[in-house]
Amino acid sequence: MLRVHKEPDLVVGGARRVDGRCIIPIVRAFTLCMGGVATVSLTPVALLIAEGEHEYLALLPGAPPKAGDLIDTLRDEIEREKEKCSG
Repeated sequence: MLRVHKEPDLVVGGARRVDGRCIIPIVRAFTLCMGGVATVSLTPVALLIAEGEHEYLALLPGAPPKAGDLIDTLRDEIEREKEKCSG
C-alpha cells in the first residue's frame, strides 16, 4: 500500500555553534511509504541564528507559505537545541 504524507512536516535539525552564534536548521521532511520501505526527502527551508538574546530567521528559497507561523509551533524544539548549543 502506498502512503504519502500530503503536508510535509517541518522539523528542527541539530544546532551548531559557529563564531559565537548558534545556527539551527529548519528542515521540511517529506515521507513516502510503500510496502515495508520508507523514503524520506529532507529539504532545508530556514536557518534560525541565535546570538545572545537575539534571534534571526533566514527563510530559504522554497520555504512554505506562512513558514514563520509554522516555525513558531516548533518553539520547544528550538529552545532545546539552543540549550544544547550554549551548554
